[in-house]
Amino acid sequence: MNKLGFLAVAAQFLPRLFQIRRGTWFALGAGLMVLMALLTWALFSLGAWLFGQSQNWMQLARQGMAAPAQDVLSQVEQAAPGVVGAVTGAVGDYLPALPALKPETPARDVSGQDLGPVPRYPGLVRSAWQGEGARLAVEFSGGADYPAVLDHYVRGFAQAGFAQTVLSASPEAERHEYVRGGERIQLLVSRDGRSAVRVRLETGRGA
Repeated sequence: MNKLGFLAVAAQFLPRLFQIRRGTWFALGAGLMVLMALLTWALFSLGAWLFGQSQNWMQLARQGMAAPAQDVLSQVEQAAPGVVGAVTGAVGDYLPALPALKPETPARDVSGQDLGPVPRYPGLVRSAWQGEGARLAVEFSGGADYPAVLDHYVRGFAQAGFAQTVLSASPEAERHEYVRGGERIQLLVSRDGRSAVRVRLETGRGA
């Protein structure tokens, strides 16, 4: 279409455009605004969902890859002592915010034994053990739901016939004492972040 043909079409179309009523323009504008709002809401919802999924994927990746990575580093350190530390230090000079390549909890139980009548909450690892005469203490750590872990031990001690005393409580940690006859056990359940839980059981206090 040449320039004269385009001008002829424009001359025929423009008068019809100006004949459209003001209400029609208002309706078109309102519809466009609603459409833009819906698109914005959809994009925001999609972004929030993707962010949540990425957090879950990262958590699973850390749990699945931390232990193998630590094993590799241990083997390298055994073969060439000092290399891992030197490389980590060199990288740290350029990337100070780089997290350490190590698991948040041990890959397997440390030596020792579990304490108390309540079975360990599934998924937790024995991360510390201490025995000094009649006083024994054990700690478990791992990724778990904090309220579920706390409820597991509270119900377990109650079913075993222990009397409960709450020593302290906050949204992040609770300390209880359980007594049955001459047996006394202190329980501490705390959380670190969104999914890391720590459980400490101690016997012989006051003995």
